[in-house]
Amino acid sequence: MLKEERLQRLLNILEEKEFCTVEQLSALLCVSMPTIRRDLTELVNRDLIIRSHGGAMCIPREDAVSPVDFRKTTHYREKNSLARAALQLIHSNAVIFIDASTTAGAIAEHLKGRQDLTIITNSLVTAAYLKNLGIRTYCLGGEVIGSSSAVGGALAIETAANFNIDIMFFSSYGVTDRGKIADTSEEETELRAALLKNVATSVFLCDSSKFGKSALYNIGSIADVDILIADEAPPDHYPKPRRETILVQSR
Repeated sequence: MLKEERLQRLLNILEEKEFCTVEQLSALLCVSMPTIRRDLTELVNRDLIIRSHGGAMCIPREDAVSPVDFRKTTHYREKNSLARAALQLIHSNAVIFIDASTTAGAIAEHLKGRQDLTIITNSLVTAAYLKNLGIRTYCLGGEVIGSSSAVGGALAIETAANFNIDIMFFSSYGVTDRGKIADTSEEETELRAALLKNVATSVFLCDSSKFGKSALYNIGSIADVDILIADEAPPDHYPKPRRETILVQSR
């Protein structure tokens, strides 16, 4: 297969599947993974795709939401560090809400053996993962949002009101220059905003790539959050969280 033909097939696959790992592309095209990596680098240089940790996707439309598999691999090191810091806030027998963001979802990967917890989530992916660990888990009801495998909207808000939540862990698309926590999903924004007013402790996980990024919907302000966990100090002009900012080093 000629190189240009192979590159075109790579693009066709990524357009169809939205996201693929290097291993998956290698198997589909029957070529080595080093060759796939070189081809992906070529396509990045042509501004046709976006690379992530272990995979790639076509450049999305400006208003599009990245598929979950891709978002999980972007800024993976930072998300893992934020999740580890969040663990220190979880006490025994706590009732915890983990939203459908891949940043907050990274916390689930560190909860093996924590059968003392009750987890509530609006993420179908997180719910299935935690249930397989034997952790008591509730998934909120509501309309499934295809791009994020999440539920949101009025029914999810109504379901969430049945729980007394000790700690809410959440993230978002970005934080505007005015310190507003912004997101692209109307349904998930409504749910997070409602929970923010009713949980005992709210924890916003935010890697520094989100600073200065805006989106259509506002969840609230950083000033509405109890604890901010970030990998870099936020800009000085941002409002402060109610209790504290926890800074972590990416590893």
